[in-house]
Amino acid sequence: MGQKEDIKRINEEIAARFGRIEAGVSSAETIAGLFESLLTGIEEAFRVPFVWLTLIDNISTAPLIDAVNASDFLKNRLSIVSKELCDKILPEGLKPVLANKDLQPFYKMMPPSRKYFVRSIAVAPFALDGQIVGTWNNGDADPERYAANMDTALLSALADKISMKLTALAAGKDAASDHNLNNEQPGGLHG
Repeated sequence: MGQKEDIKRINEEIAARFGRIEAGVSSAETIAGLFESLLTGIEEAFRVPFVWLTLIDNISTAPLIDAVNASDFLKNRLSIVSKELCDKILPEGLKPVLANKDLQPFYKMMPPSRKYFVRSIAVAPFALDGQIVGTWNNGDADPERYAANMDTALLSALADKISMKLTALAAGKDAASDHNLNNEQPGGLHG
């Protein structure tokens, strides 16, 4: 009975850490703030040594790339890749990928200005308006940190929150505090 209680306690603590990261992401007011909160949250909560962003190079991501490059914290933690590479890394679309073998394709996702000694990786895709635009990546020198058979439910849930918040921020509104909808006059017209 003690082992089951230990596992339950550990799982509850992991879920609570993800919850704190989600709270930071939800309160972000800018695209750069969203990603800064995400990366610092992952680093602090889980002691992940290598955390960075990858964005797909296309017209819809240009404003995201500009926002990330404008952040001193983020600009050296960004790689820009082709949609083809992203599709190869993410064969199941928005489902996170964990790997600790055959990492060569993943190295192309690493920022050119930083060298990481990665022996296991978690790649969590996020979307803008339902279309994958990039990933946040967690890397570790420990080959056992991330393995293909591990559960990705919490990564997926956080990636969904990031996608929703990113879509709201890119549209110029904050989904968490869109008071304009709540303060509309009858008939939907403002004076």
